[in-house]
Formats: sequence, C-alpha cells, structure tokens
Amino acid sequence: MCGINGIVRLNNKVSKEEIESMNRAIEHRGPDDKGIYINEDNSLGMGHVRLSILDLSERGHQPMGYNIKDNNIIHKEEELEKADVIIIFNGEIYNYLELREKYNLETETGTDTEIILKLYNILGTECVKEFNGMWAFAIYDKNKNILFCSRDRLGVKPFYYYLEGKEFIFSSELKGIVSVKEINKKENINRESVQLYFALGYIPSPYTIYKNTYKLEPRENLILSLDNFKVEKYYYWELPEYNPIHDREKLINEGKKLLKDAVKIRMRSDVPVGAFLSGGLDSSTVVAVMKEFTDLSKLHTFSMGFEEGYDETPYIEIVVNALKTNHHHYYFKEKDFVELIDRYSWVYDEPFGDYSGFPTYKVSELAKEYVTVTLSGDGGDEVFGGYLTHVNGYRMDFIRKLPRILRVIGSKMPVKRNLNSLTNIYLLKEAFKLSLEDPENFYSKSLEDTVIRPEAYKRWTSEKLKHCLKKGSGKLGETLRIFDLLHNTLADNFLVKVDRASMAHALEVRSPFLDYRFAEFGQKIPTEWKVDLFKTKKLMREIIKDILPDKIVNRGKQGFTPPLEDWILKEKYLKEIFEKVEILKEINDEYLYKFYKEKVFKYKNEKMYRIYLIRLFLFIKWWERWME
Repeated sequence: MCGINGIVRLNNKVSKEEIESMNRAIEHRGPDDKGIYINEDNSLGMGHVRLSILDLSERGHQPMGYNIKDNNIIHKEEELEKADVIIIFNGEIYNYLELREKYNLETETGTDTEIILKLYNILGTECVKEFNGMWAFAIYDKNKNILFCSRDRLGVKPFYYYLEGKEFIFSSELKGIVSVKEINKKENINRESVQLYFALGYIPSPYTIYKNTYKLEPRENLILSLDNFKVEKYYYWELPEYNPIHDREKLINEGKKLLKDAVKIRMRSDVPVGAFLSGGLDSSTVVAVMKEFTDLSKLHTFSMGFEEGYDETPYIEIVVNALKTNHHHYYFKEKDFVELIDRYSWVYDEPFGDYSGFPTYKVSELAKEYVTVTLSGDGGDEVFGGYLTHVNGYRMDFIRKLPRILRVIGSKMPVKRNLNSLTNIYLLKEAFKLSLEDPENFYSKSLEDTVIRPEAYKRWTSEKLKHCLKKGSGKLGETLRIFDLLHNTLADNFLVKVDRASMAHALEVRSPFLDYRFAEFGQKIPTEWKVDLFKTKKLMREIIKDILPDKIVNRGKQGFTPPLEDWILKEKYLKEIFEKVEILKEINDEYLYKFYKEKVFKYKNEKMYRIYLIRLFLFIKWWERWME
C-alpha cells in the first residue's frame, strides 16, 4: 500500500524537484520509503512513497524495473535506465502466490509488484484480468513508448489525473497534482461536479472538482502514447448479467467457500494484521472467519462507540465476547469532531459529504497504534442486498405489476408532503408516481420537486441505471443493488472515505467482500434471496449463521455514524452555513443558490434538508482550505 505520482510532458522537461514535491504531498500514504525515476530525455517522471507490507527489505523499493533480456528485477534507482519496463504501484495483488505458480515465474523478491511486471511482459495490458486485488498503478514501457495505467475493478484504490495539451499529471490524491499544478482556483471549478456533489454527497468518476482533472474509473485501463500523446481508455472487466441459481444449498456452500478464501488471501502480510469491528453483520463475519487462520486472542480488533443513543457498543460486546479478540474501543465525542474539522478538509481534498469520515479517521488512528493492516466488512451490503434502497426496489417491482390505472390514481393522492419518515403515505404516493416512469429515471424523477436534482445528476444517474438495468435483467430491485455496487455507494463514496481516513495514518484496509468474485457471485443469487418486502441479506444470514451469535445474525442495519447532524447543526455552525452560502454565487451556480435559499433554509429541520445543510458545511470547509 503506497502512493504514486507522475508527470509526462512532450514540450517541457520534468524535473526531479517536481516529483519530490508530489511525493511530499502524499508522504502520509507511504512513510517507510520513497523513490523517483526520471527518463533520459526528462519527458517522464515517476514518484513513489512506500508503506511496506510485503518483503520489507530494499528489494521492494519502487519505482521497480524489469530487464526482460536478463530476466532480472531492478530496484536501485541508479540502475533503472537498464530496465525495459518500470512500475509504480499502490495496492495489493492478493493472489500473487497463485499467479507465480500458475505461470511458473521465477522471482527475486517477495513482492506482488514483481508479479505485475512479469505478467505484463507475458500478457501485456491484459494482465489485469488475472489479478485479484486492489490497485492503481502506472507502467512505463520503454519499448512501446507508452504509459499504461490501471485501476482495480471496484475502485478500491484511487487514481487522479490532469490532462491538457501535451501534459499528463497523475497521483493517488489531488494533493499530489495541486503541489505542482495550481489548479485550485475559482475559475477551474467544474460546476457539474459541484452539482453532483450536492446531489450525491460525493463526486463520481470520471469527474473531479476541477476542470481538466479526472478520476480513472473503476475497472478502467488508460494507455498514453508518448509518441503522439493520444489517450486510449477502456473497461477490462464487466459484471456478468443477473443469472439466478435457484439451488439454495449450492449457493450457501459456494458462499462459504468464497468467504473463507477471500479472507485467507487478504491475511497475507509481512506486518501485523487486525480488523475493524463495528458489531454489524459484515465486519463481524470477517473477524469470525479470520479465526481459521489466526489465534483470535492475539488478533487486534478496533471499534468506535458514540454517545447520545447512537451507540453500537452492545452489539460489539456480543461479538467480542463470542470471538475473544484483543479488542480496542474508543468513544467518539463532540470534542473529537471539533478537533478534526480543519483536518477533515485536508484529508478529503475534494468536497466529500459523508460525515462518518470523522469516526473512520479516528478508528484508523487507533488501529495504527497496533497494526499496519486491517480487514473490514465493506462491500457486504452491495453483494447481498443490505440497504433499504434494495428493499424499496423490490417493492417497486411489485408496484409496477399493478394495473396502470391504479398506479395513476395512487400517484394523485391528496397527501401532504412529509420527508421526516421513510414509511409514510407521501412516499407511497411518490412510489406510484415513479412506477409510471421509465426505470432508468428512478433517481432523476424521485422527489424531483423537493430535493436537489440538477441536470448533471439526472444525466449521470439515468446513464448508470441504464447500464445496471441490463446487468439486472430489467428488475429494479436487482438494478438498484448493482447501481450501488458499480457506481454509487462504493468506489467514489464509501471507499474514498476509508482510503483517505486510513492512509492519512499509513494504515492499509483490506475488504474480503470487495473480492470481484463476490461481485460475480451476487449475480447468481435470486433477488428474493437477497431481500424481500422487509428483510435484507437473507442468504448471507444463512451462510454465516453457524459462526456468529444469533443476535448478530438476525439484527437489522445500522450505519456507522455518530450524532454529527446534531453537532454540526448547532447555532454557531448554522450561522456560518447561512452566511457562506454566498460561495455558490461565486461559482455562478444560481440553481444551487436558489435551492438553498428557497427550500433548504426554509425547511431546515426536515430530515432531508439537514443532509444538505451538512453537505454545504463540509463544502465550505473544503473551500476555505483549498480555495482561500
């Protein structure tokens, strides 16, 4: 786990000082080592900061080169000119041992980085199809005169790049790019990205907050020709179409086997491994499976508790008492939030509206005191159907089967607006109304008159839902789950939260449920075995019922969030929000400005609008850090 940086220019030279500056900007991601490579004509520079996980010796140093003729790995910077291909790599290839055996590779190091280089020599850019892991890397191929960049299938690891004219700059974080290119100016703000942020709470790939700056999308390869500076991008992996298997026993056995292997290969490390433990189904399952590969009494697990009725500590205690781990618990308090406000906008260097990033930062800080690697439960909801949205999609499939005349009547019920509860007649009326629309407009048309639905959001959600409808065989319940898996809740949302918060402390987080085989396995599970009209994760509960206490297996969903709404919306912060909404005028966004003035501020105590107040608060803090 590391950080990567690079610059390619055709008209101006790349300096060592620039790459050093980029490395310094993200050195928190890799405090153990750093390296630089500049090619002979100074048209390309590559930088790397290392968090040592596999082969802690100097043999794991990057940039790492490979001399094809002599079949030897080069890790000394002064000898990199002898290499045919050179890599900088952030992430882990968990199946590197299996790949070494499959391709009968002779290795000089104990690193997965070497496996990438040698498989690239054999398979070219198709090598990524063999990898099971999380990654963002760049390979400079001298013979082909190309830069080959790739991001893992589900977008666990980040890859940002700036592209304009004959200049290409890339980094693991926007900080790296900003350190050598002053793009953080008002005139460079991408207004569509701002609108997507306020509608979604994050900025999805390929957008970033700045113009001419992008995220490589999950499952995407990018090839930059250094001859003509042409860029080619393509997806190297596709999620299989929904093809349910109605053999419960077969699916349960397959799920158990996959769970065991996904955990096992993620415990490969030359440094201590621990686990996050929230008391929820997913993280508890991961820890329960870890007991097959380690002594749980020596396994460090970590959790956060919260005050004022938001606490999951009782569930955490049930799991800890059952599994007997070496557990560390911290109560996140309002003073922790206050202390982290300014730090938050440095950690998340483009607007990010998920305030559970605060406790995630703190639990990562706690974990780093004991381990360098932790396992987490991220991805379980997206594979097995764990959100209320997935239940609602299942319900919508039922509603859509009703005669159209009944749905028309239902859509016109004279019901007063109510956004404070997710189980009210007003939302049923909205469901009838939505059932009359094309399914790809599920998000763009839902609550259209009461929440933020700018054109950028409508286009993005409709385009992604069309793709997911094909993968979900037209079933809305399945489609909304796939939408979360591929586009919405993971890559640029929850995984950004975890990556930035953990890597700010040089902590690597590995997630067994983000194994791409789980994503493909989810396409085999019948929708009704994921959710029904009221329950979630039905099949998963059967898979893990023998390894966890019944109180955990049967519990409902509860998010990993503190009482931040109450803390943020205290008078002193509300006053700042009301005053600094004028920032939206500075970037000429009349739509958002008008929406806040006429709706959010007017109905500020309604649950939906409280979310928008918090997004504006976090946007203001980002603006103050990076624009002012």
